[in-house]
Amino acid sequence: MAPESSLSDPESRVLLALWKLGGTGRSRIKEETLRAELAIAGFESACMKELASLHDRGFLQSVTFEGRKEISLTALGLALLRQIEEEKLEELK
Repeated sequence: MAPESSLSDPESRVLLALWKLGGTGRSRIKEETLRAELAIAGFESACMKELASLHDRGFLQSVTFEGRKEISLTALGLALLRQIEEEKLEELK
């Protein structure tokens, strides 16, 4: 599994935003919804590059449904989020 340091800050924020929105497994999130969430956090500008990178590395899956792209975290993406959270908890000790 890739360590946290291999993810850019915007990539981490994409993963966290998907988790926050409930985009895991078959519960997909519309790309527009994800972009809106990232825009609120101030990270809308680099979204497409990060989505492509995360998808290529197997952390995201996407489908086109009724002409719209929908995205969710894969099991690998969820495992990476857990690792990131554990590392953050360790830093607090």
